[in-house]
Amino acid sequence: MSKEWTVAVAAAEAAALQKQVAEEDAHERFKAVRTEIEVGGRSARVVDTPEFHSWMTARHESDEAWGAWAMIMDAKPTS
Repeated sequence: MSKEWTVAVAAAEAAALQKQVAEEDAHERFKAVRTEIEVGGRSARVVDTPEFHSWMTARHESDEAWGAWAMIMDAKPTS
């Protein structure tokens, strides 16, 4: 296994974990807002909130980062 590949995997995993934490934080913020909106009887409006859009953006970034990690893992050297 090459040192370059090992370093690349570690960097990609660290980046993906950071994006995952950001996604989880955004999801928690969205859940809090969703609860407030649902209590107010306006659940159809929940997807119009900035918190929903931030969560979806964070999910996309997390998926992208884990995809990059997977591509590096798939390129693992044979020796």
